[in-house]
Amino acid sequence: MRLPAVVLVAALVVPACGKQKSGGGDASTDYERIELEPGQATLTVALGGVASQDYKVFGVSGDVRTEITPDCLLAIDPSFGSAAAASVTVGARGGKTSVAATCGARVGEASLIVNLTGKIIVGTGTPANAADLFDAATLATDPGRTSATQYPLDKAVSPRNIPPIEMQWTAAGNDLFHLHITASFTAIDVYTSDLEATLGAAEWTSLANTAAGGLMQIGLEGLAQAAPTTKFTGAGVSLTMSNDDIDKTAIYWWASSQGNIMSQVFGTTTPPSLVKDDCTSCHSVSRSGSRIGYSRCVGGSCSDLWAGFLKYDALAGTWNEAVNANSRVIPGTYSTFSPIGNPFPTDEQSVAIVALQGGTLGMYDPDTGAAVASNLDVATHGSVTPRSATMPDWSADGMRVVFASTPNPGQSIDISQSSIATMTYQYTNGTHVFGEPQFPIPNPITLPSGTYDNHFFPSFSPDGALIVFNAARAAWRNFTDARTPGQRLMLADATGAWVTDLAALNGGGDTDITWAHWAPGAANDYYWVVFASQRDYGHRATEATANASCVRNGVRQCKQIWIGAIAKNKLTGVVTMDPSAPPMWLPGQDVNTVNISPYWTKPTIIQ
Repeated sequence: MRLPAVVLVAALVVPACGKQKSGGGDASTDYERIELEPGQATLTVALGGVASQDYKVFGVSGDVRTEITPDCLLAIDPSFGSAAAASVTVGARGGKTSVAATCGARVGEASLIVNLTGKIIVGTGTPANAADLFDAATLATDPGRTSATQYPLDKAVSPRNIPPIEMQWTAAGNDLFHLHITASFTAIDVYTSDLEATLGAAEWTSLANTAAGGLMQIGLEGLAQAAPTTKFTGAGVSLTMSNDDIDKTAIYWWASSQGNIMSQVFGTTTPPSLVKDDCTSCHSVSRSGSRIGYSRCVGGSCSDLWAGFLKYDALAGTWNEAVNANSRVIPGTYSTFSPIGNPFPTDEQSVAIVALQGGTLGMYDPDTGAAVASNLDVATHGSVTPRSATMPDWSADGMRVVFASTPNPGQSIDISQSSIATMTYQYTNGTHVFGEPQFPIPNPITLPSGTYDNHFFPSFSPDGALIVFNAARAAWRNFTDARTPGQRLMLADATGAWVTDLAALNGGGDTDITWAHWAPGAANDYYWVVFASQRDYGHRATEATANASCVRNGVRQCKQIWIGAIAKNKLTGVVTMDPSAPPMWLPGQDVNTVNISPYWTKPTIIQ
């Protein structure tokens, strides 16, 4: 149930000084300046509402002001509202903006502040007088009655266009709750008897646009309806709402407990789509979003894994299986595709690198499954030869490949003592040539939580400047407890100039973080990465709530997909401070499945 909001409109009018004329104005007159009246105004708009402000425009010469309103054109930032004749109308978006009056060759401006307010009641059992109960209650302190916010995570950073999030908290003996959400130019009150609350899409968009570029504070208090005269302050959180809008991109992931590859366009609220079923192991997606590599057990036997390839048919709107893994042509797992432009100008032709079962890399035609001649055997070179090479990722410009290199022959999935290696790539006179491996990232890396000497799952940033990778204290994987190796994400300059732990993103303790990849589009303030983790998602995805199908192979709960921000302004020079923040849960995924191996790329709907 939602209560209707009331629109409040207030205008502060600044009186004019000096001599004033009415009428007879001419915008072409050579006035010294243009002034709007009021020069400053404040409007208060409720969620879902609008408010208007009337203006007069004056041409000023010396101390003489002549009204020329009919001869001028008003304008306002369209993200706030619109202008018509001598008035502007704003919608439900708080902030500070300007109103401009164009009068011939001259322009004048006035300042406009819009404050966003709202009162929302959600939950089927929430009393209509919930706000009155909290207003009348006396505030008390009792640790046993202190509700704690579980989601969003405190100090998380969010893209501005993330879909509405579900805020979650603990009961602590209370059964009625008040959320007070504030940011610059906004104050929203939410009342519910539930342990979670989600704003509607329009309400959330208004709030996110208002808070963009600053902090959103989520305060929490609770009371027991049986004794409503006393309320207790809960533990709230702060959330940074970035100015970054994530482009229309798609995230593909493997719902491993179901064996399905799923996808969802970022920002949509519709359920994810099934791309491919019967996938029992790793997958990859091309940077253009038009090709998928996958692997599976064949014939009921998982002693060996076989790779296959899908290609998207834009005209038919379907994924076609170009190479079926059941044919047992390619004995491999991890794969990566050459980007459009290198070595081939279009996606009509491509090559893929596949991590083969024996711990080597091979090159294949993803349209036929045929092996392609190259010198990829150089990937086994290094300080201890032969090394194993696995988990490749091709850079967006096609000039380099990064991969995991272990001193232990034969490793391809479960690896130990691995280092991050890079090699150059050239396509010359029809020949695929790879350079000798380089090892830019030091190994081991020592943190207060231990010594991390197993580095794997590397991924190039879209601009090729950075590498995000996993670092673990022991062999990966552990089938008794998947968290035990302590795998966490680290970030390095691609040339090896520096490496840093993403401490805020990783969080405290071991949460089995894996499979990081980057958002492909350009953003102003942050790089964005997507990854999988056993971190609790509020009270929706925890060990206590885990579906039985999730609890296997050492995983203790339904692993989920998270989005993390890496601040660009903290990546100057030699990085010495953590550029990351606590992550956001990817809306729309199934909390009852293990969701891993996320890839962020161009969606097929805009191929």
